[in-house]
Amino acid sequence: MSSRKLPDYNLKQKILYIDNTSSEILQNYGNLFLEEGGISDALDFYEKAKHHKGMQKIKDIAFDTGDVMLFQRAAKALNLELNKTDWESIGQKAVALKKYSFAQHALEKAGNQENLNSLKKIMEAEKLGKSA
Repeated sequence: MSSRKLPDYNLKQKILYIDNTSSEILQNYGNLFLEEGGISDALDFYEKAKHHKGMQKIKDIAFDTGDVMLFQRAAKALNLELNKTDWESIGQKAVALKKYSFAQHALEKAGNQENLNSLKKIMEAEKLGKSA
């Protein structure tokens, strides 16, 4: 943890939505939140600052961690329309990381019934394994 203090919820809202905060300051807050593990908060600041590189970094982190919702949010912030291949890729990443709820959401978005059926079998097998 750094010695710098992150803004609380109220101050964060003020910086993002009330004050006319410069892009540079917004980007700095985004960097600070990212350093401290506040990825979603970092995305808020990068989006407001229109900091493409920061938003792309969040999208990459979301992919690497199988966080489908954050991946979707970062793509939206970047004005990217996710296609079937994107959804299948993040879905498979989530499966590999055993983030089955995220995987299910992504595979449903991809419309890939075959992969959804495979996922359901994996989830059922794990459920049976844990109850045995």
